Amino acid sequence: VLLLLVVLMVWVAPAHGTSNIMVYVSICSLLGSFTVTSSKGLGLAAQDAFSGGGPSSSRALGLFLGLLGTLAVSILIQFTFINKALEHYSSNMFEAIYYVTFTSTVLTASAILFREWTTVGLVDCLGMLCGLTTVAVGVLLLRVSSEASLTWKQAAKGPDKID
Repeated sequence: VLLLLVVLMVWVAPAHGTSNIMVYVSICSLLGSFTVTSSKGLGLAAQDAFSGGGPSSSRALGLFLGLLGTLAVSILIQFTFINKALEHYSSNMFEAIYYVTFTSTVLTASAILFREWTTVGLVDCLGMLCGLTTVAVGVLLLRVSSEASLTWKQAAKGPDKID
């Protein structure tokens, strides 16, 4: 993921960022997966780091500080690329696509990092996939309907009498 982020930020974004919205969306979503998992890890490491006791708490403090640094850096870079995306694309389009990809990358990263698939059954997995599909289709429908130009005057005439 880090290698992909470096390639996207250094080579792809300067060349294609202004012509393809998915470049900025991908960068922000991948960084978002670091942000959420770092936050989750901070909560887990804080318990051990500040419980006070022995060498395990000093290792936990090191982990806590590393996660805090990762969180800060990922948020700062993410905001930079969100601002770049909003300079070139409408916020409605960016937010809709970003919401779905961010959710997908966060769920994937969290499942891999915290091995959440070991406790999730088949029914729960299918439920999560259905939920993600519903969100993706809902965002797509909102995006399509926001571009439609149907007025009350046109609706009153009926579908076959629209000018």
